[in-house]
Amino acid sequence: MLGFAGETEFDLRFRLFDIPVRVHPMFWLSSAWMIWDGENIPFTLLGVLCIFVSIMVHELGHAAMMRRYGYPSEIVLYFLGGYATATHLSPWRNIRMSAAGPLAGLALAAFVYLLLVTMVEDPLQFLRNSRSPLSQVVWVSLFVGVFVNFMNLLPCLPLDGGRIMESLVTLYGKHGRGNQELVLKISAIVAGAVALRCAYCLNSADATV
Repeated sequence: MLGFAGETEFDLRFRLFDIPVRVHPMFWLSSAWMIWDGENIPFTLLGVLCIFVSIMVHELGHAAMMRRYGYPSEIVLYFLGGYATATHLSPWRNIRMSAAGPLAGLALAAFVYLLLVTMVEDPLQFLRNSRSPLSQVVWVSLFVGVFVNFMNLLPCLPLDGGRIMESLVTLYGKHGRGNQELVLKISAIVAGAVALRCAYCLNSADATV
């Protein structure tokens, strides 16, 4: 998720498990952009719904952990994701709260996969069937549930993994300004490594084509 979402008159608001939820219009637009298929609008709409469910479960993990510690939390879905509002927590509580989101998202993906292997004889062939709306829905759910949540565990701010890494540095690193410098250096190295890997993959794909 990039940035914080200001309120608009077009926000969708509701409560889920007594947790306030606000969906910014940019969430719908960015989700549709991620999987846009102009020749198959129903697939795009179903894909947006799958992204909505996956991101919602992820943020519910964060918000539920905040409530467990006795603090209120609001879920906001925004550009390319969302966030659950949080207060300052001790390092160990922050680690648990940060990990709760990706773990909840991965649990949902595992549940979808278990349903798939239980109901379908050949899961890979089922997922390759691009003409089946159900296979497309399952594919999007698994992709978002696995890829997005694993990416969130990378030790790079402002990702969940970055907050976990920051808490670990606070617990076990040297006290003072050096801690924050170390956190920023690790974040920069990880972000650079991911960027280089993506560039390599793109160049390899172009060479193959």
